[in-house]
Amino acid sequence: MKKSNLNSVGKSEIRKDAFSKVTGRSLFINDVKFPAMLYAATVRAPKPHIKILSIDDSAAKKLNGVQGIYYAKDVPGDNRVPLVFQDYPFLAEGTAKFQGQAVGLVAAEDPETAKLAAAMVKIKYRELPAVFDPLEAMKKNSPKIYGKDNIFKKFTVKKGDVKKAGADIEIEDVFSVNYQVHAYLETQGAIAVPRDDGGMDVYGSMQCPFYVQDAVAKVLGQTYNKVTIIQQTTGGAFGGKEDVPSIVCGHAAMLARLTGRPVKLIYGREEDFRSMSKRHPGWARIKYGAKKNGKIVSCKVKYVLDGGAFATLSPIVLWRGTVHASGPYEIDNVLIETYAAATNKVPCGAYRGFGQPQIAFANESLLDMLAEKLNMNPARIREINAIKKGGTTATNQKITESIGLRKTLALAKKSAGWSRKWKKPSSKKGVKKYGIGMASSIYGVGLGAGGQHLAKSGSFVQIEPDGSVLIAVGNTEMG
Repeated sequence: MKKSNLNSVGKSEIRKDAFSKVTGRSLFINDVKFPAMLYAATVRAPKPHIKILSIDDSAAKKLNGVQGIYYAKDVPGDNRVPLVFQDYPFLAEGTAKFQGQAVGLVAAEDPETAKLAAAMVKIKYRELPAVFDPLEAMKKNSPKIYGKDNIFKKFTVKKGDVKKAGADIEIEDVFSVNYQVHAYLETQGAIAVPRDDGGMDVYGSMQCPFYVQDAVAKVLGQTYNKVTIIQQTTGGAFGGKEDVPSIVCGHAAMLARLTGRPVKLIYGREEDFRSMSKRHPGWARIKYGAKKNGKIVSCKVKYVLDGGAFATLSPIVLWRGTVHASGPYEIDNVLIETYAAATNKVPCGAYRGFGQPQIAFANESLLDMLAEKLNMNPARIREINAIKKGGTTATNQKITESIGLRKTLALAKKSAGWSRKWKKPSSKKGVKKYGIGMASSIYGVGLGAGGQHLAKSGSFVQIEPDGSVLIAVGNTEMG
């Protein structure tokens, strides 16, 4: 069958949700309302690391319209968010480990009253020693946030022997990147509606409804068949609505169970910025050993991610960064040591790229520096080292299919006019300089590299009596 005869393959399709979105008919979570619905606000920790001595909410409870203020002791089920290590409490118990951590929840007749009541709750506390730098956190005498060493997870990957690589030239440097915020147009939000049969329906802006079902079932102490999750039209995610909605929806569901009424919880932009996950800040020290012809023979990496106060998805994000730490290049001798460290900062989580962009920035920067040191064109040094079919990665995975990196480099050079525009770095004085750069990146398909057992997909096809077809797939639309 010719491609031109197909109805969909190779043709541009109009999005099924396009009309409803451009006409304003799509309902985002803050557009949804239920009868007798209450509104929620969160009481948050005022300092990065505190021992909670007492809480005075007497004045807040007297506000007209406040229906209840609840804490960890009121959680109907398990107070631990079911993410990897399950170390993150839905509500702080005794101590709070980052400024903005949820300590209590307010339910009121309107959002203004809920926010006012949350602000009126007085937390008496004792400040505890805090640590904000992941490298400092891993030192022996640092304040302990997690375990004995403040390390959520560490990995080591070894290929060959970097000490016996026989390099003609070596270059080493340190690189760091800070937080990056998802900045989705729609902030975090959820509505929980208690059912007559004792179950709970939860509507939310999310990426992973099954994560949310797990979390809501846990916090309520209910079985999965009593929890229904409905993904509302979602206004952007980029990873920021993968892990965090488990907390937001869990809070709304807890309040709905305790009050017996529907509860809406919507974060304002500032609250979202301050308390929700981010791209992990990263620190990397990389050392390349190369021959005079530009062939890299060794790569030694120490890579540290700032996980924040709780692990959330940091161990998985770290592993993704680990297996990509030497870039899209074939290097015979590699030593990679990576760490996800705990600090008294907002927990970090999923973000597009999942731990790879931070280390890719460091790799490509050092590669440019190596090219300059060898008096070589940056494009040429990438061509020399680009992994190809039959080559092996740092984790000794043999590339059995075409990887296309050299072809991509050639096309990029041609389309950008590289040979005409690129010039050697100049010492020309002045604040304005013209330049053109090149970088390459590699990213595995699915979870890969140890996560293959989790990377599953499926679909359900139902043929109706009239011959029409209904297809269900496990995918979410994120805006």
